[in-house]
Amino acid sequence: SKIKWDLGFNLSRFKNKIIKVPNTQFTTGFAGATILTANGQAANQFYGYTANGIFATNAEAAGAGLMKKNTDGSYSMFTGGDVRFVDLNGDKIIDENDRGVIGNPNPTFTGGITNRVTWNRFEINALITFSQGNDIYNYLRYRLESGSGYENQLLSVNNRWRNDGQVTNTPKAAFGDPMGNSRFSNRWIEDGSYLRLRSISLQYFIPFKKGMVNNATIYVTGNNLITLTKYKGYDPEFSAGSGVYAQGIDTGMEPIFKSITLGVRIGL
Repeated sequence: SKIKWDLGFNLSRFKNKIIKVPNTQFTTGFAGATILTANGQAANQFYGYTANGIFATNAEAAGAGLMKKNTDGSYSMFTGGDVRFVDLNGDKIIDENDRGVIGNPNPTFTGGITNRVTWNRFEINALITFSQGNDIYNYLRYRLESGSGYENQLLSVNNRWRNDGQVTNTPKAAFGDPMGNSRFSNRWIEDGSYLRLRSISLQYFIPFKKGMVNNATIYVTGNNLITLTKYKGYDPEFSAGSGVYAQGIDTGMEPIFKSITLGVRIGL
């Protein structure tokens, strides 16, 4: 018999806007992140600093002239191995006035593709889902790449800045993070877009003459076998909770697991 292919496609556009809040905007803290709610903008955007590489040398840092204000009112200059944060207001002081929108956990669109292919007594069903345009705050990397505490660190920290002139994308290790290199910035924001083979199954319908057994089917089903994404964490579908401010925040929950099931269905 001929091959028959049924194909389905759905696409959802997602867009939201804050109409009005007191004082035009406010921020909310969640797991080290700062989340912005502002008139005329999308809800729960990530609000933080923009990192533009690492100072390779002390001379380079001195030339930039950037500094951080300490709690006692004094100032500390950024040096080699520190993060080169963007000075948005041009005052040479990296502080909360240099924060901006660095990510949006809301996807531009989501969707799915369904497939059903039949041939003789065989049938294949597959579901593919996808999300595009959403950002993720990788909280695990924030904790495990900070190089500032007692926690175990990721292997990527081996690439940290260690000597004058070294070119790297990972700042130096400094206990207590005195210069705020691990502060909430776009270093921890990643593209959460993905394409996932949610499920696929192959069935074979065994022919039977009418009797005690009317029909039987052998099948094998796989779930979450393939996920294509640039996200470095375990799962691009993570959110720390169901609340608005928890969206797009990966605090290290159990990822969706892969599974394969082999079975037989018998109809009496």
